[in-house]
Amino acid sequence: LADTVERLRELTPGPRVRELRAKAEGYDRALRAWLMRAPTEEQRAALLKLVLELNVEVMKLGRGGETDA
Repeated sequence: LADTVERLRELTPGPRVRELRAKAEGYDRALRAWLMRAPTEEQRAALLKLVLELNVEVMKLGRGGETDA
């Protein structure tokens, strides 16, 4: 997640970048909540899937494979 957030910082600001940053912030909040209460295996797997999907979206946007409009 930290690598994805760093990639987002390097992208030109726009609506799509803001949308992806909001997703990353939500996922980060979920991770921090796990410091208080450990996640179930299902929760862990679900968040991992979401983070991987976000990373793919950010990489596409960074390569110009998706426009930020």
